[in-house]
Amino acid sequence: MSLPPAAIPMDLRVDPQHVAPPQAPAAPADACQREQQLQHELLALKHRQQIQRQLLIAEFQRQHEQLSRQHEAQLQEHIKHQQELLALKHQQELLEHQRKLERHRREQELEKQQREEKLRQLKNKERGQESAVASTEVKMRLQEFVLNKKKALAQRSLNHCMPSDPRYWKTQHSSLDQSSPPQTGMSTYNNPVLGLYDTKDDFPLRKTASEPNLKLRSRLKQKVTERRSSPLLRRRDGPVATAKKRSLDMTGESARGVPTAKGGLGSLPLQSPSIHKLRAHRPLGRTQSAPLPQNAHALQQLVVQQQHQQFLEKHKQQFQQQQLHMSKVSAAQPSPAWHSRSLSRALSHSLSLSLSPFLSPSPSSSPSRTLLTLPFEFLLSPWQPGDHADDGFLCVCVLVLSGLVYDTLMQKHQCMCGNTNTHPEHAGRIQSIWSRLQETGLRSKCECIRGRKATLEELQTVHTEAHVLLYGTNPLRQRLDSKTQHAHSVTPMFVRLPCGGIGVDSDTIWNEVHSSSAARLAVGSVVELVFKVASGELKNGFAVVRPPGHHAEESTPMGFCYFNSVAIAAKLLQQRLNVSKILIVDWDVHHGNGTQQAFYNDPNVLYLSLHRYDDGNFFPGSGAPDEVGSGPGLGFNVNMAFTGGLDPPMGDAEYLAAFRTVVMPIANEFAPDVVLVSSGFDAVEGHPSPLGGYRLTAKCFGYLTKQLMALAGGRVVLALEGGHDLTAICDASEACVSALLGNELEPLPEEVLQQRPNLNAVRSIEKVLEAHGKYWRCLQRSGSTLGYSLIEAQKCESEEAETVTAMASLSVAAKHMGKRSEEEPMEEEPPL
Repeated sequence: MSLPPAAIPMDLRVDPQHVAPPQAPAAPADACQREQQLQHELLALKHRQQIQRQLLIAEFQRQHEQLSRQHEAQLQEHIKHQQELLALKHQQELLEHQRKLERHRREQELEKQQREEKLRQLKNKERGQESAVASTEVKMRLQEFVLNKKKALAQRSLNHCMPSDPRYWKTQHSSLDQSSPPQTGMSTYNNPVLGLYDTKDDFPLRKTASEPNLKLRSRLKQKVTERRSSPLLRRRDGPVATAKKRSLDMTGESARGVPTAKGGLGSLPLQSPSIHKLRAHRPLGRTQSAPLPQNAHALQQLVVQQQHQQFLEKHKQQFQQQQLHMSKVSAAQPSPAWHSRSLSRALSHSLSLSLSPFLSPSPSSSPSRTLLTLPFEFLLSPWQPGDHADDGFLCVCVLVLSGLVYDTLMQKHQCMCGNTNTHPEHAGRIQSIWSRLQETGLRSKCECIRGRKATLEELQTVHTEAHVLLYGTNPLRQRLDSKTQHAHSVTPMFVRLPCGGIGVDSDTIWNEVHSSSAARLAVGSVVELVFKVASGELKNGFAVVRPPGHHAEESTPMGFCYFNSVAIAAKLLQQRLNVSKILIVDWDVHHGNGTQQAFYNDPNVLYLSLHRYDDGNFFPGSGAPDEVGSGPGLGFNVNMAFTGGLDPPMGDAEYLAAFRTVVMPIANEFAPDVVLVSSGFDAVEGHPSPLGGYRLTAKCFGYLTKQLMALAGGRVVLALEGGHDLTAICDASEACVSALLGNELEPLPEEVLQQRPNLNAVRSIEKVLEAHGKYWRCLQRSGSTLGYSLIEAQKCESEEAETVTAMASLSVAAKHMGKRSEEEPMEEEPPL
C-alpha cells in the first residue's frame, strides 16, 4: 500500500538541482557486497589490533631487557662491593693475626731474656747471697734428726727382745712421737763433725702422710702391756670384752648423731612401710675387721642400706604371695594363651632390676645402684610406672631401657678381593652407625645387649634345610658340593665377580671364611633383641646388623641377603611365645620379596611395605599393589608401591601421606602385639638411582618411628636392612634411636608440612586403597584427604572431630529434652 502524498517527506535542500530522484529498493547483490565490505573492514581492524599488540609486546620486551641489564649491573656492582668488603675484612683479620703473632713472639723473647738474665745472675752470684744449697745449720739439724731416728728404731727393735716393763714403756713411748724430735736420756751430745746441738733450738718437722702414727701405736702397746705379762704370750685373763653391738633404733634420735629413719629417708623415691627398728646385724658393705665410719654421713648410708635391704626382702615376700594368689585365680579363670604363657614364663624367669638409691648421691660421687631379683608378672602387657595392684601391693617402678645390639664379627663379611669401594654393602656401614651413636651419646642411654649366632633349627623356620646347610655351615657346604676340586675353585652355586671375588650373584659377595658366621650372627642378634622387647626386659630396640635379610627367600639368597632376620624372628615369636599378631613394616626402598613370601598366606602376620615399584621395573620387581595375600592371609599383605620413577622423586610429603592414609589406619585396625621394622635407609637423599633415588630426610624416619611407637604398647624393634650412603644412614639411625628413647625430635620444616603429595604418589596410594578397601574398613574414609598436606589433613580431622562432638552433644540435649517433656509437660504461655 502506497503512502498518501502528505506523508512523503519534504526535501529541504535549497538547490533543486541536487534533489536526487527517489531510489529504488536495494537489490540482493548490493546487500552481499555490503556484507563483504564489512567483513573486510573487520579483518583490517583485527590486523591493526594484532600489529598494535606486537608493538606493545616488543616494547615490553625491550623494557624488560633494559631492566634486566640494569638489575644485572646492579647485582654485579653489589657482588663487587661485597667482595671488596670481604677482602678488606680478610685483610684486617690477617693484619690482626699478624699483630697477635708479633706480640706473642715479643712476649716469648722477653720471657727468654728474663730467664737468661736470672740464669746469669745465679751463675755470677756471691756467696753471701741466697742459694739453693742448704746452709750448714740446716745440714746439721737434718743429720741430727736422721741419727736420732736411727737410734729410736734401734731401741724399738730391742724392745721385742727385752722383758716387758710398764715403766720402761712409759718412758719410751713419748720418744716415738714424730711431731717433735726424739727426747732420749742424752739431751745434748758433742759431735766433732756436727758440733754442739741444743734442744732449745729444736723445731718440729712435718709428718708425711705415708708414715704411721707411732704415738697412737705406742699408746696401744702400753694398754696391752698393762693387760698382759708379755706381748708375745697369749692372754691369760681371757678375751677382752668387745663393744656390744647396739641395735639402731629408728624411732628416736641417736646419741651419737645418727639420723633417724624419718630424717634419713626423706628423699626416698618409694613409699616404704613404717619400720620401727632394725635387727642388729653387721651393716652391709663392711667386713668384720673394718672400723666403723667416723662421720655422720657414712653412718647414715649404713642405716639406709640396712633399711633398704629389709624393705626389699619384705616386698619380695609379699610379691611371692601375690604370685601364688594370682596363679590360683588364673587356674580358676583361664586367661588367653598369650597372657597366661607370659605369666608362666615370668614366674620361672627373674629379671635383674636396677633401682635408684634411696639417698641422692653427692655430685662428686658416682651414683650407686642396688640390684634386686624379682619375678616380673606384667612382661607382655602394657604397664605404666606407678600402677598399683588391687590388694594394695606396691609395684616397684622399673626403668626399662631401649636396647641396641651390635657385634664387630659382622664386619668380617667382606669380599675376598679386599676392595670395599666396589661393593655398596660393606663393613663400614654398621661401623659408622655404631660410632655415630657413641659420639652423640645415644649409645650410653641404651642397654647394649650381646648378640649370638642363630641355630640351624632357627634358620629352618623360614629357609629350607639345603639352603641353611649351604650358606650357614662352611664344612657342610663343601661336602654338599661334590664337584669341588680344590679350595680355590668356584662351585656351580657361586659365580666369579668382576672384582676377582666370589658371589652368589653379580652383587651379593661371599666370603668362604666369615660370611656364614656373620649372617647367622645377624639373625641371632635380631632374634635376641626381639625376644627381650617382647618379654618386657627392654622397651624397644634397634639392631645394627649386616648382612641384610629381607630379600632372602626360602631357598634363594639375593640382594646382599642370605637369611631373612626379621622373618625368622617373627616365626620364632609365633612358635615360642605364641604371639598372636605381628606387624612387619618394611620401609626399605626395595621391596622385601623374601618377607612377603614367608607370610603371604598367614593372617597373623601383617606385612606392610613402602617401596619404589615403577610398574615392576625397579629391583627386585615384586611388590605390586594387587599382591594382597592368598588363602587365609588375603588382605594381610599390603604393598604401598610408588610408581612414576623420579619425575619427581618421592620425599617426606609423599611418605607422610602414605603413613597417614594407608599404614597407620591399617596398623591400628590390626592392633598388633609386636612391631618389627625392616629398617632400610636407602630412601634417604644421597643414594643414586640404582640404589634408591628418593629424597627423604633423616628427620622423617624419626617421625615415622614415633608413629609406630603408638602401636603394641611401644614394643617396636628396628633391624637395619639397606642403605649405603654413610652420612644418610648415620643421620637416619640417629633420628630413629632418638625417637625410640623418647627424645624430643627436631621439627620438620614448615614447607614439608604444607606440601601436598605429588600426583604420582596420589595415584599410587589410590591403587592401594582400591586393592585393600574391601579388606580394611578404615580405608573407606582415608581417600577423602588423600591429596591434602599434613597440616590440611590435621585441620580437617580436627574439624570433623568438633562436628561429631557437637552433633553428639545436640543429640544428648534433644534426648534429655524429650525425656523431660514426657515426664512433666511444659506450661502453656499465657495469651498476649
